[in-house]
Amino acid sequence: MKQIIHLCLFVVTLISFSACRQNSAYTQRLAQMDSLLTTQPKLVSDSLKLINPDNLNNYNHAYYNLLDIIAKDKTYFNFSSDSLINSTVDALSAYRFRTPRNYARSLMYQGIVRYRMSITDSTAYLPLKEAVDIFTTITTPLDLRNQCLCLYYLGEIHEKNNNMQQAQTCYEQAKRIALQIVDENYIYCCYRNLFWCTMTKKDYLLAKCYLDTLSQYQNTEEDYMIDLKNIQSSYFQHTGQHEKVVVLEKQILKIKNKPKYQNTLITNFYILSKSFNEIQQSDSALKYAKCAIEEIQDSTYRLNYFYFLNMGKIAEKMNNWKLSSTAFKKSFELLDRNIDKNLDTKILEIEKKYDLTQAENNTLRFRSHAIILTAITLFLFLIVVLLLLYNVKQKQVKTLVEERNKALENEKTLLYEKQQFLINEYNCKEQELIKKQMIVSFFSQVSKQNLDIKNFLFNLKANKYISDNQNLYDKISEEYENYNRKANIGETAIFTDDIVMKLTGMKNEDIAKLNKSDKIILLLLALDAENKEMAVLLNTSAESLRSRKLKLKKKIEQLNISDMSISI
Repeated sequence: MKQIIHLCLFVVTLISFSACRQNSAYTQRLAQMDSLLTTQPKLVSDSLKLINPDNLNNYNHAYYNLLDIIAKDKTYFNFSSDSLINSTVDALSAYRFRTPRNYARSLMYQGIVRYRMSITDSTAYLPLKEAVDIFTTITTPLDLRNQCLCLYYLGEIHEKNNNMQQAQTCYEQAKRIALQIVDENYIYCCYRNLFWCTMTKKDYLLAKCYLDTLSQYQNTEEDYMIDLKNIQSSYFQHTGQHEKVVVLEKQILKIKNKPKYQNTLITNFYILSKSFNEIQQSDSALKYAKCAIEEIQDSTYRLNYFYFLNMGKIAEKMNNWKLSSTAFKKSFELLDRNIDKNLDTKILEIEKKYDLTQAENNTLRFRSHAIILTAITLFLFLIVVLLLLYNVKQKQVKTLVEERNKALENEKTLLYEKQQFLINEYNCKEQELIKKQMIVSFFSQVSKQNLDIKNFLFNLKANKYISDNQNLYDKISEEYENYNRKANIGETAIFTDDIVMKLTGMKNEDIAKLNKSDKIILLLLALDAENKEMAVLLNTSAESLRSRKLKLKKKIEQLNISDMSISI
């Protein structure tokens, strides 16, 4: 039986190990495809079809779906649903800390796919914003290309919602990154969108700067040439340079004279008609107005009234009343249909808002009832708890009063004993203080007398008569030197380290670090001697004493001596 169990465990382990190795191989294969996405998205899309997603683990399956979505987007796939990218984001969110870059990319394409589906609200904006925040935290390596792409689409969403200032900020940030990574396509797109933002804001001076920058890009592709000439035409149209508009629009029509551009000429005809009308060439204006109407594919489209209104105005200007009335009539029919459509939309919006308000009111009513019942229940429960706490508190108070009375009695006894002890201690300290004062007074008197003798001997040395008598002068000098040596307080034997330790409270090893002069100063401080008295005892001046005390204080701080009962 044990052998069978061991065999089963071995088989399970072997299968798990094989599955791990297989999924690791799939991860490497998907990473290789990922590296080709930018340059060969069609090849990646075809290669993904050779892999069966059912054989992949959760992470590789989500990675597979992400690569599939990116490849489709780069090959201009028309997205009609965001369910696949939503499930991909949910799956990769479990690996957001292990593979933050792929999670951020899934968020980025969640916003892009929704934007491709003409969704420009917060459901497209927020994933892109979160993706930018994650990309900025990834530093090994920097993912500037995806940061640029996120910022570009954030600008697109702001522009669709008429937030031109925010859109311009996003485009500027995307442009800086595009210049940093030297991507011509991104640079051109950013400058192009910045141009349209400034045109919307009617900042034509800045728009001209962007236009000049765009004109420097040399690209012979037809779509690029059409886009650039449309930009130039729009600028000249808004700045009243209609002759240049006519030239550019004719160049665009020449480029579009191919089958792939069929049914895309209506806007160009309309602009040509308006420009010719502005430069007073009514025949050409009417001609292109008719061409624009002939290009209409959906005759019921409500916004076509612009084209008929334009033709009506030109025909009226040329006194072609029949054509003018026909065009105005068709224009007003479409305009009336547009008004009805807008009215129906407004009515539906009002009905939705009304239904939503009713539902919200009902929800709030039920919520308020629930809140009231909950509040009453909590209030009653609180009262019960408070009553219980009050009873417990009364018992505790009674016990505390008894304990407090006992404590007061004990405290009175201890206080009396402490007072007696303090009185005795005070008396002892007072006696010690008197003794110190007496000792210092005696020392002061003796030192004063010594100083007087010293000064007398010094004056004798300075006397001219004595200085002329060499024998007498030598005798007085010898006595003066003997006096100074005998009066030196540092030579006395009573200032031992034990006395310093007892009077200052310092440790013996700390006292050993001090010299004899330092110890004498500490002893005099312990005896509460003042600076004047200490100067007399040490046979020095008050200024010199203050300097010595300051040096001693710094020395004690440097030696880190803290256990002293006196202060310098």
